[in-house]
Formats: sequence, C-alpha cells, structure tokens
Amino acid sequence: MSSSSAEHFHSTPVTQQAPAGMVLFRHWLESEGAKAWDALDTAPDSGYEKVWQSWLRSLGDDVFPAGHRQAAALTDAAAAHPWQRANAVDVQNFLRPREGQVSHHLPGRRISEVTRRRYWRLLERIYDHALEHGWVQENPAAGLAPQERPPAEDGRGHCLPAQLWTALPRHIPAADGYQSARDRAILLLLYELALAPEEVRNLCWRNLQDDRLHIDGGRAAQQRTLELSQTLSQALNDWRHFSAGQRGAEAVAPDATVFYSREGQPLSVRVLFHVASQLIHRAHAAQPASEQKAPLHRVGPQVLRNTAIVQWLREGRPETEVVQRIGVESARALRHLQHYL
Repeated sequence: MSSSSAEHFHSTPVTQQAPAGMVLFRHWLESEGAKAWDALDTAPDSGYEKVWQSWLRSLGDDVFPAGHRQAAALTDAAAAHPWQRANAVDVQNFLRPREGQVSHHLPGRRISEVTRRRYWRLLERIYDHALEHGWVQENPAAGLAPQERPPAEDGRGHCLPAQLWTALPRHIPAADGYQSARDRAILLLLYELALAPEEVRNLCWRNLQDDRLHIDGGRAAQQRTLELSQTLSQALNDWRHFSAGQRGAEAVAPDATVFYSREGQPLSVRVLFHVASQLIHRAHAAQPASEQKAPLHRVGPQVLRNTAIVQWLREGRPETEVVQRIGVESARALRHLQHYL
C-alpha cells in the first residue's frame, strides 16, 4: 500500500457492544476450534494468543491478564476498543519486516515469511469473526492488496505416520474409571469414525440409538447416520454408566451432552486437544527409537480425523463414500490431504 493510498484509508468503522480484545480472542478461539475443515491450529502451543496480544499492544490496547478478562468484557461498551479502529496500514506495519525482528510467539527466533503469513491469516480470521457478529464493518487484514500480503504458506493437512496410527489403539485407556471411560469413548469416536472436533463436543445422548450414531450438523452434508462397532458401542455404554453414577440421571438425559469436563462444564477445545495429544504422545514414546525420528507436526483431534480419512482412501474406499461418512459436501474438501495418497 503506497503512502498516498494510506492517506485516504479511513479507520475501520466500528459498532457498539463489542468485547475487549482478549475476550474477542477467546470467543474466536472457540469458534475456530469447532470448524470441521480449514481451521487454524488452535492448540495451546500454536502461539496465536501471544501474536494477538502483540497486535493489541501495537495498537496501544491493554492486554488484560487472565483474571481480568471477564471484567474487561464489561468495560464501557459505548467506546470503541482500539482493535476496532485498526486499518490496513496498521496491519501492514505489524507485518512489515524489520531488522533484527523476532517472532511474536517464539522469542529469540527470527520471523520468517511463513510466520508473517500465519500472523496475517490470524488477523484475517479474527476480524472476519468480528465482522460476522457486527462488531466491525470492515476487515482491516482484507484491506491489503494481494501483492502486499505475505506469500502463501503450504495449506496441506497433517497426518500421523502409518505405524504410529496402527499403534494408537493399544494406548487408548481402558474404561476402568470415570475419566478413563470418558477419554476412551472420545478417542474411539475420533479413531473409528473420524468425527470433527465440534461433533464430538456437541454430541447428545439422543444421537445414540441402537448401535447407530446420528449426527445433527448445521449443514445438510453433516446430517448422517454412522454404524458403531461393538468396541465403540461398549465404550459409550461404559461412559454412560460412569457418567450417571457420578452426576445422576440428568447427565445421561436425551438432550444432555455426552461429554463434559471433570468440573461438569461443556467440553472445551482445549480439553479435547489434551485428550487426543496425550494418546498420540504416549503411543509415539512407546515406539522404537528408530521410529521416533519423524517429528510430530500435529497432535490434536484434527490430525486423528485427517489420518482416519487417509487410511480409508488408502484402503480403496470410494471418495464418495468417504465424503458422506465425514459429512462434507464434496471431494474438494479432501484436497489438502492428497499429498498423502
């Protein structure tokens, strides 16, 4: 963007009742982590929170500590937050290479073009989220011309090595207690059915009938019924037993969500990630040293879904069948995994 064009670029129009910066980030994080496809990596170690905090500081916004996030949401709603006033020039300045510049999320590491692209995509996604909720009227990250944006990064999905995938079932916990029964049911749903993360989190007991699982999705393609294996059906019944014993009949009522945290709260993206990553790391650590040389690029529920899809395709299942099983509209949704086939 030239200096002349910058002079004519007005601040992003704002609306009222918008959340403070860190509250917006948490709101977006939950939404992004629930996406079935094309989601950014919302794992705790992705570093996006630190990047967003750096962005807020670059705008002169206060970054509220964890204990004050709720209070931050209740500040004067009539006054626009600094993040709402950001424009394309602010984004360009935030992304501009500077001598000796280090990464916002990994102190000590020089910032690369791939990292700049990740930062730009983060801003674009969060402001799109704010746009959808009417908290801004324009996305400042979208105001950069294509040639001004950092070069595109590799959009390929990640899968686990075949030997690690085959080893995972041996490390899924037995249903010998309250939490282990829950985690076993979650992991088998991911491993055997390749459910999307938000489908696991939103599953209700009414969706389970006669060894079948009916998925109620927001899109027509997500509406589907899947057969449960005997192993998975038993795992869900075991969890139902432990859940009712711990929290009473209401916990297994038809409209009750199947999974929740130890505190009885809705199962969060972070808890789901923790359950999946523990299994993957446990299985990886148990492999021979010669098999541990390949780095684990992703260890969350999405990589389990990706790997299950790839295994089905490698086994020769038709793309049309796989598309129907995973609840997407067409085989185009599989393109990010083609390099594994």
